[in-house]
Amino acid sequence: MAAAVEEIPVPPQVQPPEVYDFRGFTVAPRGYKMKNKRKIEDLEDQAEFESAQMTDDPPATVLPPAKRTKRSTIGVGKASGRPWKQAATRASELRSPTLSTSWEHKMREKAEQQAFRDQRRATVAARKEAIQAEKQRREAAKKRKEENQRKSTVVQKVSTSTAKRMLKSKKQRKLLRTADTT
Repeated sequence: MAAAVEEIPVPPQVQPPEVYDFRGFTVAPRGYKMKNKRKIEDLEDQAEFESAQMTDDPPATVLPPAKRTKRSTIGVGKASGRPWKQAATRASELRSPTLSTSWEHKMREKAEQQAFRDQRRATVAARKEAIQAEKQRREAAKKRKEENQRKSTVVQKVSTSTAKRMLKSKKQRKLLRTADTT
């Protein structure tokens, strides 16, 4: 049965994936805390120092290794050296000095705004005045019309007894008017 199974031929362009061994990898994955990190750095520095001493040439003024190497924080937001952090900028740096205007320019704009407000106020006042004048004209015309109608009515003198009789009927009561109102 095993002889019946043939191996499938692999095309030449397919390459097997590389196998990585992370057991000796010094940079740990994200979120992983390496214990004794300083000790490991000190051991590495000591190993370099010893390897330099083992050579035949005498080392030229070998300095003792620093306890902790400082990372460059240029372009990095935190001193921890996280490369994905953006560099922080102060709010004062965001403001461009070219955006500020001169005192004369500000005062000119303020005067223009005040002139606009005054003109608008005058326009509104003129409009209200025109509306008021139109209202008064209409009222005067209505009053004149009523007076003219009253003057043009046909007047007939009625005796007191007839007037008393007319006062009993609502319709005829409306027709009655005293002499002073006509």
